[in-house]
Parts: sequence; C-alpha cells; structure tokens
Amino acid sequence: MKRVGRYEIQARIGQGAMAEVYRAYDPKIDRILAIKVLKQEYCEKPEYAKRFLREARAAGALSHPNIVTIYDVGDVAGYPYIAMELLAGESLDNALLKRGQFEIGTVIEIGQQLADALNYAHGMGIVHRDIKPSNIMLGQDGNSIKILDFGIARVAEGGPAEAAEGVMTQVGQVVGTPRYMSPEQALSRELDGRSDLFSVGSVLYELLTGRPAFNGNGIATLAVQITQQDPSPINISPECPRGLEFIVKKLLEKKPERRFASGGILLEALRREKESHDAVFAEGRRRRLSLQLRLTLSACAISIAFLFVAGSFVIGHQNKTMEKLAITSGSSIASFVATNTALHAVENSSLPETAQDWLPVQAFINSASSDPNVTDITVIDGQGTVRAASASTLVGTTVEDFGMQVKPIGDGQGKVSTTEGADGAELFRFTQPISYSGRNFGAVQVHMQKAELINAASHMRNMLIGLGVLVVAMVGCLSYVAARTLLWPLRRLKGALRDAAAGDVDFQISHQRKDEFGELYDRFNAFAVSVQSRGEPASGACAGSTETVILDEQSADQTVVTPAKLTMVSR
Repeated sequence: MKRVGRYEIQARIGQGAMAEVYRAYDPKIDRILAIKVLKQEYCEKPEYAKRFLREARAAGALSHPNIVTIYDVGDVAGYPYIAMELLAGESLDNALLKRGQFEIGTVIEIGQQLADALNYAHGMGIVHRDIKPSNIMLGQDGNSIKILDFGIARVAEGGPAEAAEGVMTQVGQVVGTPRYMSPEQALSRELDGRSDLFSVGSVLYELLTGRPAFNGNGIATLAVQITQQDPSPINISPECPRGLEFIVKKLLEKKPERRFASGGILLEALRREKESHDAVFAEGRRRRLSLQLRLTLSACAISIAFLFVAGSFVIGHQNKTMEKLAITSGSSIASFVATNTALHAVENSSLPETAQDWLPVQAFINSASSDPNVTDITVIDGQGTVRAASASTLVGTTVEDFGMQVKPIGDGQGKVSTTEGADGAELFRFTQPISYSGRNFGAVQVHMQKAELINAASHMRNMLIGLGVLVVAMVGCLSYVAARTLLWPLRRLKGALRDAAAGDVDFQISHQRKDEFGELYDRFNAFAVSVQSRGEPASGACAGSTETVILDEQSADQTVVTPAKLTMVSR
C-alpha cells in the first residue's frame, strides 16, 4: 500500500485485532501522522466497518492532552481509515515487559492522567470500555500517557442507530479485553464510566506489582476471578503507600456503586496521594521514622537550638563583661602608678639628668609589679627615656629603642590597646600619662596578661556545653516517655480497627479514660455496635447476590443465571 487518499504511506508501524497502522505523510499541511486502516477481511462485514468508524466518531469528538488526536476519517476503495496523531514512545504493555514494576510516583502520575482523560470523555458521554496497557501509549519522558483505540467506545447519548450498533457489538461475544474488563462487562450488563475506572484499577495494580490483577488462562477462569475473587493484596510491596493501595482496592470493587463515582473524584484522590508522596520524598526519608522517635528528635532539636542561641548570648555577654573588668583593673593600676610617680617626675624634670633621683620610683615599680597578672610596668619621662621598669634592662633606653607604639605624652587621657608578648601571648597594654597641674611629665605603660580572661571564658563555655548536654538528654528522655505514653492508646485503637477491618466487631474497647482518647474509644465502640446492628457481611464481592455462575471449562463459556433472564457470554 503506497497511498491512502491524499496520505503517502511510509511504513507499517503496528497492527491490532481489526486494523493495521502506518506511518504516513500529509503533503497538504506538511505533517507526519499515523493512518489506521481496517484489515481486508473485516472490510466485507458492514458491522465491523461501522464499529471501526464509530471509533473515529467517538475519539474525534474528544480534545484532551491525554487522548490521541484524530485528524481525519474516510473511506478509500472500500477501506475505512482514520488519520491520527503519530505518537513517540512505546505502549504501556511493552514498558511493563521491560520494567516489571513502575515507581510509585510514576504510577500516581499515570493514574492522574488516566483519571483526567476519562473524566473528560465520560463528561462527553463516551465510555471507552477497553482500557488496558496496550491501549495506553507511554511518552518518551516515561511519565506522560495518551489513551488510544476507542474502537468499542459507546456514546451514551447516541441516537437509535448508534444504540442498535452498540447492541450488535455485544451479540455472541464479550466486549472488551477479558483480563481488564469490569464485572459488569463480564456479565454483559449496562455500562457507565465506572466500568472504565475498574479497568484503570487493573492497570494501576499491574504497574505497582508487575503482575496482572487477574491472571486466569481462559476467559471462563478470568470471568470468575473478575466477578467473584479479589486480587492478591498489593501490600506485599513495602514501598506502596497505604493511601494508594486503598485507591486501587476501591477501583477494583465488584459493585460499581462502591467504586469512585467519577474520574474527577479519582483524580482528586490521586492528587492528594501525590502531595503526600512528594512531601515524604522531599524529606528524603525512604524509611519512615516512628512517631515516637520523631517526637523525641524534634524535642531534642528544639532544645539544642534554644540552648545554642541562649548560650551564645550568655557567653558573649560574659566575655564582654569580663574584658571590661580586666580593662578597668588594668587602667586602675596604670592610673595608680602614674599618680604615685607624678611628684618624683615633677621634681626630676627641673634637675639635670645627673642630679635626678628615680630610685624611689623603681622601688615602687618593683612592689607594684608583684601582681601575677601584671607582665611588666614601665615609667617614661617627658623626653621619652625609661626611668623605671619591672624589666631592669629597659632602664635608660628610649621609646625608639624598644619600639613603643603609643606616644608616652598624649592628651592627658589613658589609652588601652592589645599587643603580642615575646612568647606570642596576647596582652592588654595600658598607657597612662603622668600629669601634674595640667602638664604632662611622662607616661606609665602597664602590660597585663589576657590568658586568664581567655581561660575563664573557655571554662565557662565548657560548663554551659556540659549543662546543655544534660538538659538535652533529660528533654529527650522525657519526650520519649511522653510519646510512648501518648502512643499506647493509639496502638490499642489501631489494633481494634485492624480486627474490625478483618470482620471481628464482636467486642468493644474497655476503658476508664476521661480524656480525648476516651472519646475516641467511645466512638469506636459506637461504630462496632452500629455494624453489629446492621448485620452486614464483612466482605465478599458477591455477598447477597442472587446470581449463579455456571462454567464450562471445555468450551470456555460462562452462563450467568439470574431470576429474570438467562444470558450466554461466550468467547
């Protein structure tokens, strides 16, 4: 086949049960697309051609990013065809063969897109009736999907002709792919959008577990599984969230009224599940910590943060206070020495250098420098010569000789700075002018060690750190005990709910609590009484059913017997 209408055939890219699919080129608008042509053996049967074209009418009326776009429909030499969007990627069934299981986030995203697309189609009155992995195209990004093949779609609001065609497709056959069909499809009942949602549940189940929800070999076995048996639990996969497991289980309910009422409601449920999954993933917790441990760690983290801020403030304030005290002490010593040497400096200033007497000042300096915190004291006259010093080798030198950085004669105010000693230790340097009657007659320079101040600050910091460790340990222990006490009644309620879910509601929680947990226990007891009084069966997809299913494994036929009618559903 070289041409279909105006479309130039380039290559065959696939085939289905009724049609072959080709890659084609539309020269009129310069576009590459896909052409679906009904197979020759079906072209001679009007009912198949009508069914094929009904696909085009159904899908062509839809415009949704997750539904394949139909461009054109026609008939060339008795061969009906559909021109549609050419999709890049692979079918979901092929992707399942390669991956086995899909990641939780990807499953949720695929489910959201299916729910959104089907909600739109159902709103347009169209039920797909054949949702399955091979009818879902997975994009190259591995997340986006498009629904294909509305070949057996039913237009709910169609006219009499369309309704008659719909009946023709159901005579003598099961409509839809058996493995993914809903119970009402297997029983040839009236279908609505909830039938598609059951098929979505089967698809999501297979994406999560890597195996079909219903794996019978024959159509009769599949029909029994779909209508009467539940698939194996999903929770064998520890990574599957409970919320997602519940959604899939609800989709696979046997009775349509127990499923989600619409694709929109399913979409909202999946959106909430996606938000929850993303929040857990963002926290980077592949293994979720217990609530008890998380409460304990949170309390410890808050305590550490508070103690760090408070300790930093206390230590900083303490260091400033201690440094201020040290400066006050050093300034007092320098001022005291300057006051006691002022009279001698005044007397010696008027005498020749050979007649000056500084021995009383040297004796006083020797006595004053006995303080262990005082490194050295130096007295300098108005000409910059050292006249007395705790280090006798400096006497007679000038300020230039030992590199004095602060001028001995200033504005009458003392000065404080820091310097480095001969051993590299940090020192306070206090310079106090020798003043008398408003005149300066020299200066006193005092060096005091800063090591004691640093040691005291370090000691205080270590004590605060030790105290903080004890406080955090105490808070952690108390939080752990409190969380354990808080969680014990929750575990008791959890066990009661688990037993109730298993069908055991013939008991109540005995308690004497007067708090909020007591109210929860009372509510559970009221729930158990309500369930007992109604007398509903705990489980079973066909509980209370008046139908009898008769199977013939040899012919793979299933006969459904009801009080009012007898319907034969064959292969």
